[in-house]
Amino acid sequence: MTTVLGLDIGGTRTRAWLARDGIVVAEAEGGSASLTAAGRQQAEIALAAILSQLSVRAASLDAVCAGTAGSGSGDARDFLSARLAPLTRHGTVIVVSDVGLILPAAGVGDGIALVAGTGSNCVGRQAGAERAAGGWGYLLGDEGSGYWIVREAVREVLRRHDDGAAPGPLTRELLHAMSCPDQRTLLQRCYDDPRPDVWAARVPAVLGTDDPFAAGLLDRAARALAGLAASCSRRLAAGPGLPVVLAGGLLTGHRALAERTGDHIQRLLPGAPVLTLSCPPVAGAVALAQAAAAATG
Repeated sequence: MTTVLGLDIGGTRTRAWLARDGIVVAEAEGGSASLTAAGRQQAEIALAAILSQLSVRAASLDAVCAGTAGSGSGDARDFLSARLAPLTRHGTVIVVSDVGLILPAAGVGDGIALVAGTGSNCVGRQAGAERAAGGWGYLLGDEGSGYWIVREAVREVLRRHDDGAAPGPLTRELLHAMSCPDQRTLLQRCYDDPRPDVWAARVPAVLGTDDPFAAGLLDRAARALAGLAASCSRRLAAGPGLPVVLAGGLLTGHRALAERTGDHIQRLLPGAPVLTLSCPPVAGAVALAQAAAAATG
C-alpha cells in the first residue's frame, strides 16, 4: 500500500489530500502555510493544523508533494522539507510552485498552465524544459487577474469623476460593492486596505455590470492572459499543438472570461488545445507524490 500526501499552498489558503493507492482517503483545509505569504509563525500554525486534521504520523508516508506560492525561495523549500520529511519513510519530499500542480492535475505532461485568480501567472513545460511568464505580483504586473480587473475599474471610476462625466453603472455597482458613498472614499479605501484578495473579490461587481467599460475590460483581461500563454510558448520554442490549461478561481469561475481567453489563445497559438481545469490543483500534488513514491519504491 502506497500512502502519499499532496499539498496546495496558496497565498491565502492551504488544501491537502491524503491518498492511499491513488484513492483520496482524507482531506483538510486551512490558512496559508506559505512562508513568503503568511510569515514563519502563521505558516507553522497553518501547516501544523492541516497535519493534525489528517492525523499524519511520523514515517507513515511514502512521499509528499507541496505546491506552494513562493517556492522559488530557498527558505520556503527548506521550511517545508524540514517539517514534511520526518513524515515520510525515505525523506521523499517534492516542493514545486503552486502553478506547477496545474498540468499534472489536468493529466497533461507537456503543456502550458495559465492561472488567473487574485493574481496571474503562466508556466510551461516541454521535453524537460520549464519556462514561466508573468507572475510579477500586483505591484508590477498580474495583468488579467482579479486584482488587476478591479484596479482598472477603480481607475475608470476616478477618471470619470475627474472629467465630470456621468458615473454610469460601473460607478454605482463598484461604490455599492465597496460600501463607499462616493469616489473619494473609494480612492481612500484603496490605500487604507490595499490587500489584493480584498479587491479581487469585487470582480463580479465589475464584470457583472452592463457598463460598456466592463465589456472592454473583460476583453483586455482575456488578451493579457492569452499573451502570457503566447510568451510562455515562445520561451519554450514550442511547436503547434502544445495544450494550454486554464486554471485559477477567475478562469474556472468566470465562463465568459475563460471563453474569451480561449479565443485569443487560438488566434495567438493556432492549433493549441485549450482546456479548463476541472479538478482542484491539489490533485496534481497527489499525482506528483505518487510518481515520486514509485520512483523511490
